[in-house]
Amino acid sequence: MDIYKKATQLGENNQPFVIATVTDVQGSAPGKIGFKILVQGEGTILGTVGGGAIEKHIIEESLDRLKRSDSGMAHYILSQNAREMKDVKVIPMSCSGRISVFYEVHGRKPVVYVFGGGHVGQALLYNLKPLDWYSILIDNRKDFATKEKNPYADEIIFEDYEKYSKKFTPVEDSFVIILTHGHKYDQKILNILYKRELSLPYIGIIASKSKAAGLFKKLKENVGKEINTSVIHSPVGLDIGGNSAAEIALAIAAEMQSLRYNKS
Repeated sequence: MDIYKKATQLGENNQPFVIATVTDVQGSAPGKIGFKILVQGEGTILGTVGGGAIEKHIIEESLDRLKRSDSGMAHYILSQNAREMKDVKVIPMSCSGRISVFYEVHGRKPVVYVFGGGHVGQALLYNLKPLDWYSILIDNRKDFATKEKNPYADEIIFEDYEKYSKKFTPVEDSFVIILTHGHKYDQKILNILYKRELSLPYIGIIASKSKAAGLFKKLKENVGKEINTSVIHSPVGLDIGGNSAAEIALAIAAEMQSLRYNKS
């Protein structure tokens, strides 16, 4: 498969990868200018930068940069005898040439699971799209679980809320927003997620203050012990004013962004 087609496919599926490109060659080297290699998070590769010890190093460097989300240039001397210099790494090879490589890192976007694709859900998905979130919409209504109704969702899942809540494995550090069309669904989803003790930094639930108090009360009764509400945000969203679907969605997106960047 072509590297660019593979990169597009990985990007659409929110899979992290690095493209390493040879940008300069001096003297003898196994790769030529423009040679590329795509390295995925688990070490799968596509393409080549010439093979040998330099390719092995570039793969390892790509994986390291992927962990650090660190795109950038690197310079190498391919020699058995050369000494390390500032910003230039020596790779033991008999070529005696030099190459420069640009590492283009494409990390995983932050993931949000949105339960409910009604008016607020639609507006939230619209707001999150240009902010580079990867959104997964879950709705138990066939008419709402479509690209026609919710064109800004990256993935759409048509399934019973309760069944999905019990079985899905959320991506690490992902957010959850509960915006269903019935209070009973909100409570069930919250109860299930809390009991599963998932590692979720943020669970947001649309509610008035009185409804939120009721949600917490019933959650406590359901689990039969004191509850930790530090990651549960209800009423959801920053208090920036407004009652329309668009304004509520904006408040939710703002709160998500504030947590994403560790703002108070």
